[in-house]
Amino acid sequence: MRTSTAPLALAAVLAAPVITMAPLAAAGGDLSPEQSQVLFQARKTWAKDNYQRRLDLLQRQQRCIDTAASADALKACRREMKKARKSLKKDYRAYMNKVRNQLGLPARTGKKHDAKGRKLQA
Repeated sequence: MRTSTAPLALAAVLAAPVITMAPLAAAGGDLSPEQSQVLFQARKTWAKDNYQRRLDLLQRQQRCIDTAASADALKACRREMKKARKSLKKDYRAYMNKVRNQLGLPARTGKKHDAKGRKLQA
């Protein structure tokens, strides 16, 4: 069965980690132009170097969904994809924190809320 690659390409774009520049006030301070450029290059490098990994994850999920014969099997597919996305996000954070550390910037934990769900102060 031949499927179109357009939906897969769209899914790959949507599954990519959201890489945005936070407003400087929320980022914990002003960044120099050099720091901004280094962080941009690091994000760009990550996106390019991990494109195939993200694509492989999407293809694996598509195969899992295609072969799922029950609601439980479909649920297992979703759980596996969630676990894979979390792993990718953890690797991205570690990569970016290494770059941030080299620039003398604080590491990002990714936590925006405390244990009770309250928003953390920047």
